[in-house]
Amino acid sequence: MASCSGLGCVAALITILVGQLTPWWALVLVPLGIFNAIEVIGYFAYLPVVIKPYVLVSAGSADGDSEQGEGQQSGTVRWQLDTGGAVKESSPVVVDGTVYVGSWNHLLWAVDALSGKERWQCRVGGVVAASPAFANGTVYIGSWDKCLWAVDAVSGRERWRVRTNGLVRSTPVVTDGMVLFGSNDGFFRAVDAVSGKSRWQVRVGTGVRSSPTVVGDSVYVGSDDGVLWALHTASGQVRWQLKTLSGLWSSPVVADGILYIGSADRHLWAVDVASGRARWKLPAGTWVKSTPAVAHGLVYFGTGDGYLWAVDAVSGERRWSRKVGVWVRWAPVVADGTLYVGTNDGRMWALDSVSGEERWQADTGSPVFSTPAVADGVLYFGLQNGRLLGVRA
Repeated sequence: MASCSGLGCVAALITILVGQLTPWWALVLVPLGIFNAIEVIGYFAYLPVVIKPYVLVSAGSADGDSEQGEGQQSGTVRWQLDTGGAVKESSPVVVDGTVYVGSWNHLLWAVDALSGKERWQCRVGGVVAASPAFANGTVYIGSWDKCLWAVDAVSGRERWRVRTNGLVRSTPVVTDGMVLFGSNDGFFRAVDAVSGKSRWQVRVGTGVRSSPTVVGDSVYVGSDDGVLWALHTASGQVRWQLKTLSGLWSSPVVADGILYIGSADRHLWAVDVASGRARWKLPAGTWVKSTPAVAHGLVYFGTGDGYLWAVDAVSGERRWSRKVGVWVRWAPVVADGTLYVGTNDGRMWALDSVSGEERWQADTGSPVFSTPAVADGVLYFGLQNGRLLGVRA
């Protein structure tokens, strides 16, 4: 086991504490603005923490690697895989029966979606805290080694990597033969999807952890200093920018000509994609770092005080809200009328997407620090204790 000393040990201890924040910690730290600093410090030390034993209280047994079968109730664990490192910030992507996800022990994983068996793993140069993107047989992933990696989806072998001057925490998007992504060095980049050669780059602020969204010939992305950018996809030319009052860790989502994004300025913003003018901004009372989801004419998002909100997509009027955790940092997902969201206190929730009524919930035993994926009736998500789960949706 690796040893630590000095600031490394302090950072590791803070990582544990952040993963297990109790409500009174959150009430003290978040208003004082201390939480962001602690989060950043804790990220500097990788620690494959197993904080609590793995359990799934309301969803049946989790013994063994795989429990498949017809007639399983929702929330039942079908399989679990121990990655050996926290699955934190990297959300699974499911393509053609394979689950791709990153872990904090410097690995990109490919896992059989049906059985949970490893297909391959690719070691990169740092923590993987971004979600993968898949296109044309290649998986693209950012890492804290300051690189964007391109990996063969069948073999797991590296095809190329592009080095930046900052951590790559922004999930890439692939469009028109290019990979678009941001870096903590403040640049937003477009590189050739086959070779990795630079197409263009634009400085958009102090850092980018927001992930881009492409609609038509425009790409939209937020910056850590609170500016929402619209750029021409082919050239990187600035089309418009909108300044919010604090950092944009949320990623933009576009539906029916409106862009939705959460801000640390305690608002959810609705912005006209053509003009860049705000249509409305909804005060949430605390930070909104959760990426929204849009379905059924509603916008769903989580907040820093542990609530999940549903608001009218046109007016911003609140339809319902529900307390689900200490804070909700990651994006909810809607599938077949059910809204799924994980929380830092280790719960996975399934709610009726229209009414907000609970359908089921499960105690995973470890913080859920990423967005789940749903495919073929199975919910895939990772835990801070290193487990990747396939659960009946």
